[in-house]
Amino acid sequence: MTSEPQKVPSSLKYLLVLDFEATCGESGSVKPVEIIEFPTLLYNVNKDKLEATFHEYVKPTVVPRLTPFCTKLTGITQETVDAASTFPEVWTRFQEFLRSHNLLDPENLGTFAFLTCGDWDLKTMLPNQLALVSDDHGLDSSGRLVAPYSKWINIKHGYVKHLGLPRHNTSMPQMLQRLKISLEGRHHSGIDDCRNILSIVRKLRESGWDPATALPKV
Repeated sequence: MTSEPQKVPSSLKYLLVLDFEATCGESGSVKPVEIIEFPTLLYNVNKDKLEATFHEYVKPTVVPRLTPFCTKLTGITQETVDAASTFPEVWTRFQEFLRSHNLLDPENLGTFAFLTCGDWDLKTMLPNQLALVSDDHGLDSSGRLVAPYSKWINIKHGYVKHLGLPRHNTSMPQMLQRLKISLEGRHHSGIDDCRNILSIVRKLRESGWDPATALPKV
C-alpha cells in the first residue's frame, strides 16, 4: 500500500520549484552567463497538486549566440532563444504570475518557498542576471536578493538529511536513481528538471519528509 504524503504545517502551503538554464560553453568560456530558460512549478503542498506552471525561454543579449556545447547540453536551440523575449520582459511576466496567485501579497509571503536543486539558481544566477540588466526589482541596495527570492529550500539538503546520508555533492539523477524514480524528459532541460525535482519532493513526502523543516533559519 502506498503511503499518503504527510501534511505539512499550514504556514507552508506552496512550493515554487525553479530550475534555470543558462548560456554556457566548454571550460566556462561564455561570460557573462545569462538565463535562457525560466521554468517554475507552483505546487500545492497540502493538496499534493501541481496548480500552475510558468515557463518561458529567454533571449540572451550580451552574448546572443549559443555555443554548440550549450545546445547539446540543454536542448535549447538558437532559433528558440532568438524568438524569445529578453530577461526584463520575462521577469515582469514572472512577477505577474506570482501576483496572479496572490503570492506577492505581504500577508502571504510566509506561506510559500522556492525550492531548487542546489543553491546556484537563487544564490548566484538570479542576482547576477538582475545586476546585468540593471533591474532593481528583487535586489536591495547592496545587490542581494530580497524576499521572497532571498530564502529557498535546497532539495539536496533535505534529501541527505531525511535519508541520513553523508553530506556530499548529490546530483538530481543520483537522487532519482536511489528513490527509484524514472527520469522524465531530458536532464538539463529546465522544465523537465523541475518536473523531476517535484517527483523527488513527492517521493520524500511519502516517507514523511516535511519541506518546511528544510527552510533556512535566516
